[in-house]
Amino acid sequence: MTSPGTLQRSRVDRRRVIVGLPPGAGDGLPVVIMLHGAAGDARTPFGTYAVHRYLAAGGGRFAVVSIDDWPSADIPGALLPYLTSNGMDTAKIGLMGWSSGGAGALRLAAELGPEQVGAVVAASPAVSAAQAPLRELVDIPVWLGCGEHDAWARQTQTMLKALKALGATAEGGIADGCQDTAYRRRVLPEQLAFLARHIGRL
Repeated sequence: MTSPGTLQRSRVDRRRVIVGLPPGAGDGLPVVIMLHGAAGDARTPFGTYAVHRYLAAGGGRFAVVSIDDWPSADIPGALLPYLTSNGMDTAKIGLMGWSSGGAGALRLAAELGPEQVGAVVAASPAVSAAQAPLRELVDIPVWLGCGEHDAWARQTQTMLKALKALGATAEGGIADGCQDTAYRRRVLPEQLAFLARHIGRL
């Protein structure tokens, strides 16, 4: 893989924040907030999934940001202003997550709306089609995916079909695999390319 850019570590509201930058990054980069699963923390996207390495290999020009205990963090009110003050472009962000983090990414995208969210990516989102905010996501490009042996595969497929029926820009699908590290790493290049098309550039 291409050598990754730098990792910046800091704290916002006493929570650890890690920012993964692409190689040769300057000011004004768009931002993707990556939400960890229930057993993860701010290190997981970089330590377990090596997202910064996949970002470098794919050539996407945006930063990937993670934060500890995101469900209780004030992402719009604290994290985004912090990133803006450090030279990043948060006018229109991307959101990304897996499992409970995937469900959280969908909910946060619906809450912030298309004015602030340029795209959302969810792998194995731990939410039923009946509970997901699908109508609120119609104007936001969505990537939804799941391993075929994952317990959330049927719900993910139902959500993807529903979004397409509503006229949303929706990509992804059901592929080989289950809810594990191997599946999530395998789909990262496709997910990051999707985000690059909508909030960054290749």
